[in-house]
Amino acid sequence: MKIRWFIYIAIGLIFGVFDFYFHSFISRMLTQGETLWTILTYGVWLVPIVPIAIYEARFSKSKVRAAFASSSTWLVSIIFYYFYNAIQLGIIGISTRPELHISNKNEPFFWENWKNVFWNDIIMGGIFQWSGFAVVFGLIVGFLVSLIYLRIDKFIKFRNQATNDF
Repeated sequence: MKIRWFIYIAIGLIFGVFDFYFHSFISRMLTQGETLWTILTYGVWLVPIVPIAIYEARFSKSKVRAAFASSSTWLVSIIFYYFYNAIQLGIIGISTRPELHISNKNEPFFWENWKNVFWNDIIMGGIFQWSGFAVVFGLIVGFLVSLIYLRIDKFIKFRNQATNDF
């Protein structure tokens, strides 16, 4: 496996954690459902995969590999976004769910609460629900970005060759 694929995974991991904070910031600043809130919340997901798709297309000359790189990055981001959410709830502590903080582990329903939150909110309501979106739209966006990049690159090379021949 090429080193750049490990870099894509690392970018996905970092972006997943970054998006956790970015989403919290946007939700504090703007009302959920506003047009700007929607654009910022979902548009930020293009930030890591557009450069990844271009970079992969540039080196592999493959639209399919660029699509898989984009999809993989988004998938890793989704997984780490929700795992970081679990870490926030259990270890770091978020005031909205104090019953899930590890300091309350001796409470009678602590582990039952955690089992329900982890399975229903983190795994099924988060990772599982958004993974399909990440895979499908990551493939589509990565493919389209690489297609555009490779066409522009081909046009520039053709134009430069025509200029040199002239």
